[in-house]
Amino acid sequence: MTVRLERRDGVVLITLDRPEKRNAMTDAMWAQFEEHLNSLDPGGRDRVLVVTGAGGAFCGGSDVGGLLDDPESLPQRIEVSNRCVLAMHELPIPTIALVDGIAAGSGVNLALACDLVYVSEKARFAQLFIHRGLSLDSGASWLLPRLVGERRARELCLLGEQIPAPDALAMGMINRVVAPEDLHDVGFEIADRLAGYSAEALAGTKQLLNDTWTRDLAGALSAETTNQLAVITSDLARERIGTFGRSAS
Repeated sequence: MTVRLERRDGVVLITLDRPEKRNAMTDAMWAQFEEHLNSLDPGGRDRVLVVTGAGGAFCGGSDVGGLLDDPESLPQRIEVSNRCVLAMHELPIPTIALVDGIAAGSGVNLALACDLVYVSEKARFAQLFIHRGLSLDSGASWLLPRLVGERRARELCLLGEQIPAPDALAMGMINRVVAPEDLHDVGFEIADRLAGYSAEALAGTKQLLNDTWTRDLAGALSAETTNQLAVITSDLARERIGTFGRSAS
């Protein structure tokens, strides 16, 4: 079992690799995932992060085997996965989840914490906590209402039913459904496009969207102005604004 990291032309790929257990995350795997996140160089060599799973599944959640063997360590163990989900949300570079097969429990929420979620026709999503006698964790109570609305989020979490890819798309949980054989190509085509954009502009855009729930319209307008003044002086902005002006004349 491992969590692999690969780099290519500004795109970082993290693969959850425990296919015999549908990539269910052990404590060691969460720790390795966090190490990979901490090793990223946002805005430098690392421009986009892609997360996926091996063997026809995304992630079956956290491995609950032995969960109660050491109750005193539970807060620390849970906190590691929490830090991973929070880091995914707050990274200044775009994040993409490629989901093939099951994404359950904390595995769903790891995917939903990404900026973009592309899935295969075989993808299924389930907040399985209730079936294990557990309540929500890994950010589900914050992520789901914002993505699908409060009423739908309550249904998904209280019943814990598996949601097929078309239904997840219809309710706004994900971005696109593609054939399984096309998932990798679609994801990396998007990643390569993002890697060619301004790192400053992408980081500013992400931060503005992350902060939207804490601001009124006046506050958003003010923050947008501040950010725009910061990014408009970048070399790439100057180049592309100049190109636009020449093409329009």
